[in-house]
Amino acid sequence: MASAGRYDSDRTRLPVILARMRKRRDGFRWGRVFLIVLALLVINVPYALYSWQQHRVATSGDKVTATVVAVHEAGDDSDVAFRLPASVDDEQKTRSVRVHRDVAVEAERTQQIEVRVLDGNPDAFHVDGQIRGWGGLILTLVADALILLMILLSWRLGGRIRRPTLVGIAVEDVQSGDHDSLLDKQEDGTYLINGEVASTGPSSLVLTLRDRNVEIHLRDHENRVAVGERARVRAQLVG
Repeated sequence: MASAGRYDSDRTRLPVILARMRKRRDGFRWGRVFLIVLALLVINVPYALYSWQQHRVATSGDKVTATVVAVHEAGDDSDVAFRLPASVDDEQKTRSVRVHRDVAVEAERTQQIEVRVLDGNPDAFHVDGQIRGWGGLILTLVADALILLMILLSWRLGGRIRRPTLVGIAVEDVQSGDHDSLLDKQEDGTYLINGEVASTGPSSLVLTLRDRNVEIHLRDHENRVAVGERARVRAQLVG
């Protein structure tokens, strides 16, 4: 008898278990994944391209002799302002690079500094003894961490933070629904509601939407949709 009781209990709980499993699958939204991937690309691709460019110019850039314009101390290092040859940069812009102190001392003495430049792109340059800046990498990692934190919070709390339950009175029989979560106001003032059946009663049912539940009182209408399945109904909201 005890075994039969456990069997009946498990059979009663089965629709609820299936509903929870289906809810987890429905919670996986490709649109949300696309936005996350897009955000990560927007944050990481520019820094990745910059790092690749710096690697190229440092390893295969053309070496030229630039004219030193000024040298300024910057803590334990120095900032060297320079102009590239006119054959490389016809606009003759003044550019600046932070280098080790010994490199700056030599540049100030000779008024020249060796620079590697990408062909056709004078803004991409590298100097031996150049101090690498970590600001871009730090900002990128912080932005990535914030996005991952938002994903974690959404995953951990998304099913717990829900808006108050709405109450409605059905104006038609309950029909089988689709996979969308819908609470759409109609022209006659009623609402078209589509969600997952969380529970049913003799004259009511509860639909689970993305961010809230809706309790539907059937009155004289019928519901033949089981717990865990998707249902759609038009109802008048009363609370």
